[in-house]
Amino acid sequence: MLSVLVVAEDAEWHNYKELEECLMNDYHVDYTDKITTDIAELSKIEFSYEIIFFLKHLEMSDVPAISRLAKSKIMVFHVKNRNVLVPISEDLLPVGDLELNASAMRGRLEYFAGVDRIRLLDAHHMELRENCEIILNGNRNTKVLLGDITFRTGKNVIFGVRKDNMAWFSADIFSNEAMKESDNCRFIKNLLKELVGSAEIY
Repeated sequence: MLSVLVVAEDAEWHNYKELEECLMNDYHVDYTDKITTDIAELSKIEFSYEIIFFLKHLEMSDVPAISRLAKSKIMVFHVKNRNVLVPISEDLLPVGDLELNASAMRGRLEYFAGVDRIRLLDAHHMELRENCEIILNGNRNTKVLLGDITFRTGKNVIFGVRKDNMAWFSADIFSNEAMKESDNCRFIKNLLKELVGSAEIY
């Protein structure tokens, strides 16, 4: 059984119990509030976990450890700020809470097997600076506004991307509230299956 490490503020761990329950039949799940740069601790994480969910603010001090882990681990990020590890060119642009229909997604069909609705909380558009695979995009009525100007609409609004063994989401699809009465669990499991299938895990 593969092991998952959820990195989140310890005061917020209870917000990810639905995610834990979603994964626990297929994965062993642990929590931590930080990834240290201590070599011994970092080696322990490398040895113990194959998949890492980074669901907190990414600080510049986290970058060296994340960069090392990204070479061999599957990593899923909830993007909350602009930083050097995220393939975006501008600050995140707010969209709000919404539900996406799987039938409107540009991503590969394997991500959406058994999925109808995906719930996003506090969603933001990511303006990409490099070529990535689109995972989650807007529906027909989705708009990104810059003041009174419509900046992006519909399928050109981007909430999730993948590159190699890493995936980034600029919306909360992981919390208890987001996963309740939605197909987020199935979507996340489908994504992990695809990530695991294309990665060299050691």
